[in-house]
Amino acid sequence: MSEKLLENRVALVTGGGRGLGRAISAAYAREGASVVVCSRTESEVETTVAQIKDAGGRAIGVAADLTLKSEAERLIERVASEFGALDLVFLNAGGGAGGREPIAVVDSDAWIKTIEINLYTAFHVAKAALPLLKKSPNGQILTMGSGLGRRPDKSSSAYSAAKAALWMLTQSLSIEFAEYGITVNEMIPGPVRSKIPEGEPFEPYLQKDGDWENEWIKRSEDVVPMALFLATQHKYGPSGQSFGLNRRLL
Repeated sequence: MSEKLLENRVALVTGGGRGLGRAISAAYAREGASVVVCSRTESEVETTVAQIKDAGGRAIGVAADLTLKSEAERLIERVASEFGALDLVFLNAGGGAGGREPIAVVDSDAWIKTIEINLYTAFHVAKAALPLLKKSPNGQILTMGSGLGRRPDKSSSAYSAAKAALWMLTQSLSIEFAEYGITVNEMIPGPVRSKIPEGEPFEPYLQKDGDWENEWIKRSEDVVPMALFLATQHKYGPSGQSFGLNRRLL
């Protein structure tokens, strides 16, 4: 029996309660990693962990609001107490807070909250995780970027600004953490339809017109190979780089 790709590694996936985060968490567990699943919603965390365990994997769940420094620190303390190690952090937590409107009419609090959800979470977790990652023989951080961080539209200024800042944070972390042997890279999945009603058939398809013309609309599972590819890079692999599944220029 061949060794699994992530055997004996500990992986943390934020935003792991559903969608892309759930698919990536499950994939890392299938490849032998002990996975820490974190999300704000406890029921979603429990569902992801249960699915991993039912498939024979190892996982624990932590519900936390990672926009708060104290919650990020509590998360890493749980990782340390449970496993005593951390090798891979996938900073996937993100999304919108109802701020997807033109600046002229957007609610200011929702705009700022969207920045916090996508940027502050990454900063707090990366900072808190550093002491454990420094002990890893192959410490890695992956961030979940977005094409909107390079190419905004007319109603996503908060999300676009947050993802653009996250890309700059990714590069900054790669430079600052290089001395510890920690690599930091961004993954941009392109458009993904992760909320597919049960029983509804779905196949990836090309968008024929509009803002997303020629873009491949994917399922969460279609992003997993890239997430595994990045997680299996060795300590002298790429860092400060962006890897995309987009079909359009960004």
